[in-house]
Amino acid sequence: MRKLPVTWIVALVFGYLYVLPCQAQHTLEGDWTGGIDFGREWQPVRFSFKSEGATIKGTLDFPQQNRTGLALKQVIFEFPHVHIEWQGRTAVAGFDGVLEDESISGEFVQGERKAKFGLVRVARVDLKLNEEYSGSYQLSPDRIIDMGPIGDHIRFVDSKTRQTRYLYPSSETSFFSGPSIGIPFPVELRVTFLKNKQGKVSGLIWKENGGRPLKAKRLPYKEEEVTYQYGDATVTAKLLIPATQGLHPALIDIGQGYFLGPDNGPDQYFYVRQGLAMMTPIRRTIGGSEANYLKSSFEERAREVLAGVEMLKQRKDINPRRIGLYGDSQTAWIAPLAATLSTDVGFLILRVPSALPVTENLLYEIESNLRRENFSEVDIKKALALRQLIHRTILTNAGWENLKAEINKSKDEKWFPYVRAGWFPALKIPPDEATAKGLRDPLTYDPLPVLQTVTVPVLALNGELDEAVPTSKSVPILEAALRKAGNKDFAVIVLPKAGHNFLETDRAYGAEEFVRKTRYVSGYWDTMAIWLRKHVK
Repeated sequence: MRKLPVTWIVALVFGYLYVLPCQAQHTLEGDWTGGIDFGREWQPVRFSFKSEGATIKGTLDFPQQNRTGLALKQVIFEFPHVHIEWQGRTAVAGFDGVLEDESISGEFVQGERKAKFGLVRVARVDLKLNEEYSGSYQLSPDRIIDMGPIGDHIRFVDSKTRQTRYLYPSSETSFFSGPSIGIPFPVELRVTFLKNKQGKVSGLIWKENGGRPLKAKRLPYKEEEVTYQYGDATVTAKLLIPATQGLHPALIDIGQGYFLGPDNGPDQYFYVRQGLAMMTPIRRTIGGSEANYLKSSFEERAREVLAGVEMLKQRKDINPRRIGLYGDSQTAWIAPLAATLSTDVGFLILRVPSALPVTENLLYEIESNLRRENFSEVDIKKALALRQLIHRTILTNAGWENLKAEINKSKDEKWFPYVRAGWFPALKIPPDEATAKGLRDPLTYDPLPVLQTVTVPVLALNGELDEAVPTSKSVPILEAALRKAGNKDFAVIVLPKAGHNFLETDRAYGAEEFVRKTRYVSGYWDTMAIWLRKHVK
């Protein structure tokens, strides 16, 4: 009797046949994603190749620079060797690599610059699949994969290893990831999504390098779109509800900044499997047109969130006394404000909140970013002085011509982009009242008086090495404010080795590139789960 290969035996035991990555294709045809590793900087690149007879044509994209469709000067492919040339701004850039399986790796050279590069073949798929595949998948009793869309990709979080990565498509059902959150090369994980007879996603196959394939079942939940009104604005939100019956506690994710979008990520599914209904606003319109929050005050935003709370209160599947708010970074200023404006807010989860005035916190962010990039003390002083001038001009609505002159004088300095004045050239001087108000309102906000009146249960999580919030200064102020409010139920927790995104780091200001980070810090997800079990039944 002929013996089956070991991989087939494993597949048969699981009741499915795991399809191994396709054999090496001796062609460059198609799309490739990857990057150039300059050591301190990972430069993402994308290539697209097309054969025209015996000639290979191609284009190059630099996504971070919004430069796309750059024509390649030359492509030579003599398997397994690949040589690519592109005329850069300063010199011809050459990529010399070797094709192996579905990857190309080698050396990048442009003038005196040399670096390693790596590419992986990707497929073009409908981005709607990212939403279709989102959810929670149980690999084992103690291991769940949460995944959700961010930008053009799916991002996952592994509950057991705390690993987080972006997934890249190799087909409509098969995806891969690399060694860190945003670097796809070399491939270290392959994921294949499974569908049932009705064509619905039912699970996945998880295959890490050196490991056996694992089959995961998709955990059930219900999903719908809901809308609510505040003034002239109509907000559309995604509402996820646990599959169990009964009244569910609910959590509203306010977002991170001035813009809404469908990039909800994997976090929302974590909360659903804790037993909460999770609502995330994804679209805001005024008069039928998309609208952001650039001209909204923090109080206006807080009252709009409360309109969402009121809508949830009317639902028969939501516990009206257990509706909480989730504020992240900027919106961690807005969530406490909403809680002081209404008794309908049941609890708060604040992710990297700052107890400092907005203007003071902005200066810290700018300074930490400049220090991370090793700017001199002289440059840091100049940059902060310009940002302080921007604050004074906005708050007094005077001195606009002087500010314009200072910005024109500084715009070619290497530190200038860190001052966050890229919006200024498009600004009409002096600005109209609505624009001036939109610029002024956020800068006038001081969270301290608000925090001193918050009495609902609060979980606040900060990172020890946060590059956007001065944790060591902010946390004592936050704790003192909640004590002054007479709040009997709050937890302010600082997680070691955590930057602003709670991904593990050992550098001040979370200094290494985001794309090189690999996992969340210990205690981040567990702390939230334990706190929710105690406070939201």
